[in-house]
Formats: sequence, structure tokens, C-alpha cells
Amino acid sequence: MALEMAFPIVLILTLFITAFIVLTKHQAHMKAQRELPDRAEYFASAGEGGACKKCGSTETTEQGLDDSSDNTRIVSCAGCRALLYQFKREQSPD
Repeated sequence: MALEMAFPIVLILTLFITAFIVLTKHQAHMKAQRELPDRAEYFASAGEGGACKKCGSTETTEQGLDDSSDNTRIVSCAGCRALLYQFKREQSPD
């Protein structure tokens, strides 16, 4: 009887612990994105080309901080996906 009760409890605890670990990693990644330097600061420290400090690539990709239409843009290296800098996109007049 005790073994029959233990399996569902262990399963539920495993699911909760896994969810907690995933959410903690996601929060750490979001915090790292929010603490990125501005574009001017990044280019001042990285030089004129703005090459990635990890792999040396100059190709970048950009995405929104919270969603794809967000004005705060996060730029990462296209080669190694390292986070580089952030900038605010100018809004177009509507």
C-alpha cells in the first residue's frame, strides 16, 4: 500500500522540481538580457567592427526583449548565439 502511494508522489515532486529548474534558468536568461550594455557602450568596448568576443564573428541577429514587436531589441551573435548588446528601436510615426 505504501509503495502504491509513493510512486505518484515521487512523480509529482519530480515534475515540480523540473518545472522549477526550467523557470529558474529562463529567469536567469531574461535577467542577463535586461542587463546587456547599450549599443554605444558595446561598440566603445568592442571596437569599430563590433566583433563577438567569443567567436570573432561580425554577423548578428536581433530579437525583441519580450516579444517580436518589442522596441527594446536584443542583439546576439549569429555564430555562437552569445548575447552582445541591446538598443531601443525608434518608433515609426503612425
